[in-house]
Amino acid sequence: MKKLIFSALAAVSAAWALNAQQALGPGTGLISPEINPDHSVTFRLYSPKAITVSVTGDFLPAKAVEVEMAGQKLTAMVDGSAEMTQDQNGVWTYTSAPLEGELYSYSFLVNGQKAMDPSNVYFKRDVATWVNYFTISASKGDKGYWYEVRDTPHGTVSKQWYTSPKLGGALRRMTVYTPAGYENGKGKYPVLYLLHGSGGDEDAWQDLGRAVQILDNLIAEGKAEPMIVVMPNGVYFNNAAPGYAVNMFQPTLTNSRSSSTKEIEDSFPDVISFIESHYRVAKGSGNRAVAGLSMGGRQACALSRRYPDTFGYVGMFSGVSPIESAEDENNIASQFKSGPKLYWIGVGSADGVKANCDRLRSYCDAHGYKYEYYESDGGHTWRNWRVYLTLFTQKLFK
Repeated sequence: MKKLIFSALAAVSAAWALNAQQALGPGTGLISPEINPDHSVTFRLYSPKAITVSVTGDFLPAKAVEVEMAGQKLTAMVDGSAEMTQDQNGVWTYTSAPLEGELYSYSFLVNGQKAMDPSNVYFKRDVATWVNYFTISASKGDKGYWYEVRDTPHGTVSKQWYTSPKLGGALRRMTVYTPAGYENGKGKYPVLYLLHGSGGDEDAWQDLGRAVQILDNLIAEGKAEPMIVVMPNGVYFNNAAPGYAVNMFQPTLTNSRSSSTKEIEDSFPDVISFIESHYRVAKGSGNRAVAGLSMGGRQACALSRRYPDTFGYVGMFSGVSPIESAEDENNIASQFKSGPKLYWIGVGSADGVKANCDRLRSYCDAHGYKYEYYESDGGHTWRNWRVYLTLFTQKLFK
């Protein structure tokens, strides 16, 4: 009897293990997305009972739609979409035109409802929206070339918790990138403090900005100096990204945005103190840079004024801090008296914040403050911010 029971249990265990193993199998069996030799991309989705299926993403021409905001009708640009065709096996397919090197995001619309691509394990979160993505490199040195994982020496990414005395002793989380060779050497490295935008967190530049791949690839080819990159959470009332902060925290553009940069300005020395006491850091303003996108650009701008002798390099990507008072004027005068090695402003020609950047440039021109300006196509998007990071990091610590 005991043998029969044991045999039955063994059979159940074997069946469970087989099912578990099957669950970890090759997924849908479809290849999607498939990058073709001409750099067109084929998308596939098995959905035999669907009535309509389309693919939408930033690899398609954007389209204008009317939206209502604060009682006003405005025109907004959204990702384009394309209908997919179904074969006799229930597989829906669409092939794009040949694409340039870039990182592209997409999702499916099944009977009008958004769906992820079950054949693609690569996905990312922007605020609270999830999409699939893929990268293409059509030629060496194009945008996608720097965003792809290449066969080069790789740096290390760690998630660090630190205490911020200026924020009441709160525990806060940051992402830290150390370049290839850091763990095996004794040398000291310069530091780039890289700040995210509204709705973002300490994971944003790693996940959406491809900061790790960009730095790995640029350093490997000798185009950027080996550096430590520190990506802190830049919202003073949020200590960490969703899943690491308060249970079931749901990020939005408003609850993940610092309406004022003051608290971050006050507490930023806590970030620097932690890094300089836990990592082999080359100190001094010539070995420190601060940069950020949108809200993070405003914070980088404000931090560089508040601490004029701290950062030798300043990068503002689609965001600057205004000059509104005599105190602001004195601070920026002190900053440029110290002589920043690089004061870099990047913005898209269609970006709504370009007017703010132009006002800062006009002020600098009127006072003889030297800066570098880069204007790209497009608007307030990660597609631009990845380019700005690629350009900016090549100018640091030279």
